[in-house]
Amino acid sequence: MVKVSPAPANEPTGELRFYAAQDALRALEKTKDPNADYWRLFLTHEAHTLAPNFKTQTAVISDGEYFSPVTVHNNEPDNSYPCSLQTQYVQYPLSELGLVPSKAMRLAGALGLRALGSILKYGLVDRTVQWNSWLLSTNLQAPDNLIDAQDATHVLLQKFPNHAVLVKNIHGFETTAELEKFARLGYQLVTSRQIYFFDGRNPTYLARSDVKRDLKSLRALKDYQQIEHHEFVADDAPRIADLYRMLYLEKHSELNPRYTTLFVQKALEQKLLEFRGLRHSSGRIDAVFACFRRGEVTSTPFIGYDTAIPNQHGFYRLLVAMLLERVAEQKLLLNYSSGAGEFKRRRGAESAIEYNAIYTRHLPLRRQLPHLLLEQAANRLGKRVLVENQI
Repeated sequence: MVKVSPAPANEPTGELRFYAAQDALRALEKTKDPNADYWRLFLTHEAHTLAPNFKTQTAVISDGEYFSPVTVHNNEPDNSYPCSLQTQYVQYPLSELGLVPSKAMRLAGALGLRALGSILKYGLVDRTVQWNSWLLSTNLQAPDNLIDAQDATHVLLQKFPNHAVLVKNIHGFETTAELEKFARLGYQLVTSRQIYFFDGRNPTYLARSDVKRDLKSLRALKDYQQIEHHEFVADDAPRIADLYRMLYLEKHSELNPRYTTLFVQKALEQKLLEFRGLRHSSGRIDAVFACFRRGEVTSTPFIGYDTAIPNQHGFYRLLVAMLLERVAEQKLLLNYSSGAGEFKRRRGAESAIEYNAIYTRHLPLRRQLPHLLLEQAANRLGKRVLVENQI
């Protein structure tokens, strides 16, 4: 683990400022960031209209040229995974205990998680102000450190002295520089997930037998056409939202973001995400994914397929084949998030441990101690479980 050093200096070095509401929209007018339109959507619409379980206030920090999205959380209950540490570390694992084969281990896990949840609730662990918060399951870090972390921390501490400062999805896959930077600034680095990467800049994974087989199946697929973003139409939006719901919410967990048809409509119309999919000869979309890109790194926060159709098509395998081929064509690094570890490793994915960076040094001791307990539990027990079980 990277050693944590003292808190940052007292004054920010740049002209970074916090903006909310209409001021935030004006702050985006001159930005050079290609993802500004995506965040503008969350500033012009209340977050819960785009996903009902996004209980948050949206804002930005900006130096006039570059910006970082900000979400403010006030310990709201039943919040979605991107908004809530309580959901990530307690509610989500509780919802997946049914996958544990041992009854004794399920019982022990439930008791331990509920005890942890009570302590975190007492410590108001979800009173946070989160920056680089794109309201996605995986927040990609900005290329070239466009926003200074020390300045961002100070600005948010001044504006929200009673909130923990949070940055999610920090990892050391290619370099430990990000981890070391946040540790130097006094952030706790709390184990989050084991995540997987495919490097399209050197796509040796295309030679893997599983990838070759999946691509062959994709080429041989009958009655379906691969479609690009520009080939979707507005009327596809409700179906796309349904496909996401079938997979992410019904098959997996309601704690995932519940993106609405409005979100899909706007993302399609303004190309806020890049969609690709499979359209049946009847005209119906049956499988879809969408990518979010920051610099030369991309993620896939949105994926869905019709789970009611018999599985002989293997829609998930086909979507992943489409994705891996496109990542190689565009020479991107794919952060393919967590889950389905064995499936991803068989196709050549490389793994890394991801962390949440949390700053609490300004808070009273009763608020700091639950975060320290979370850090110890996640880094000692949680990390071992992730690595040993290759989750």
